[in-house]
Amino acid sequence: MMTQEETMGTMADFVARHNIKIACEWADRNPHMPDWNDANHYKCKLTMGRKQMTVYFSQSYGVSHEPEVVDVLNCLADDSAGVSNARSFEEWAEEYGYDTDSRKAEKTYNVCVKQAARLLSFLGKDLYDKLLWETERI
Repeated sequence: MMTQEETMGTMADFVARHNIKIACEWADRNPHMPDWNDANHYKCKLTMGRKQMTVYFSQSYGVSHEPEVVDVLNCLADDSAGVSNARSFEEWAEEYGYDTDSRKAEKTYNVCVKQAARLLSFLGKDLYDKLLWETERI
């Protein structure tokens, strides 16, 4: 009998299996993270066949390379799983250490909800579920 680790593929396996590509361009800022000034911001377009999804992605100055598809997809998967597991904003905020009375935290939650819906549309239900629940995170 296989263990869970043996049946789960890596993020790199998922990307290669489904031929997901990325193209990034530098951005002045990330509109979803306006207070994060000490970072490199990018506008990244993921493609899978004819399907496309564009997202903003930020990483600290210490990361010297442009975002890779596994990095962006891993982040989207983490955020999507977080909102999928929460029954409400309040539950999500408590899980991630945000103040439940914070409008800024609620905005972050809403961005994650919208991006999860866009990721679902981009991948389709089966691949979305495989990414969130059956793919090993980096």
